[in-house]
Amino acid sequence: MKRNILNDSGMNPTELDRILASEQPLIPSSGFLASVMESVAEEAAAPPPIPFPWKRIVPGVALVAGIACWGGVSLFRHGIQAVGQITMAAPHLPAAAIQPVEQAGWVALALGISLLSWLVSRRLAGR
Repeated sequence: MKRNILNDSGMNPTELDRILASEQPLIPSSGFLASVMESVAEEAAAPPPIPFPWKRIVPGVALVAGIACWGGVSLFRHGIQAVGQITMAAPHLPAAAIQPVEQAGWVALALGISLLSWLVSRRLAGR
């Protein structure tokens, strides 16, 4: 059901046309121009924002990336050597127990990642 706004306000279209056709100059309230110009002057006088210290963070990021790459390569290299030295047999789980254990592992991984992301975002937010 379409409502007619003009009829709800009690105004007919000819009266609305008459009001819109009358051209009265728009005059701002007293003090408006002065307050706007004062705000513009305050904004212009404000000091520039402090720049982000990129020169300090770039070496840290490069160091963290290098350590992570070195750790990954080292872990991979030692993992390959360790696989060749394993002589113990892996424990045998019945087929009925493998699926629930696997699902529990994925759930634990998802919960751990969620907790870690929550802690990081809380740390970044400063709480």
